[in-house]
Amino acid sequence: MKKTFVTTVSGVTEPGIIKSLAEITRKHGGEWQMSKVIKLGGHFTALFEVTIEAESQPQLESDFVTHFPALYFSYALVAERAPSACQRVKLVFDCNDRPGLTRDIDDILADLEVELESLECHRLAVIGMSSPVFSSILTLAIPGSITSERVIESLEGLSDDVRVSQI
Repeated sequence: MKKTFVTTVSGVTEPGIIKSLAEITRKHGGEWQMSKVIKLGGHFTALFEVTIEAESQPQLESDFVTHFPALYFSYALVAERAPSACQRVKLVFDCNDRPGLTRDIDDILADLEVELESLECHRLAVIGMSSPVFSSILTLAIPGSITSERVIESLEGLSDDVRVSQI
């Protein structure tokens, strides 16, 4: 019987590390259904959803640790979920940076019952601006009870300098 789980791995970045992890997974008959990798400051974290025969999972996990003793691994079984009626949207959010901004964004999304699937943030110095600019890309799961326009309007209500656009 096949099972699906999420593997989280982190450590110091090395050339070819992701390719090597994928090769070991395939060696055990596993397949990556989805993956996300982030690299920052010489380190990386990767999440990948693996489907594999249940009896092969322990050996796969053992091989990961054997081949990559300096990396940290964790595993979580993927729960069965009913299909979602949510609309997936991607937004660009720009404004002057200030303390508490990401918390305020989270609060608005929580109040609207919108799920934040991913958030990529950058703080940029801009010539002629007295404070850094906060720029982010948000991927959201919006329930059918509200529109993307309402989400954009709510986010733009944070302050006069907020600009949000759907991509």
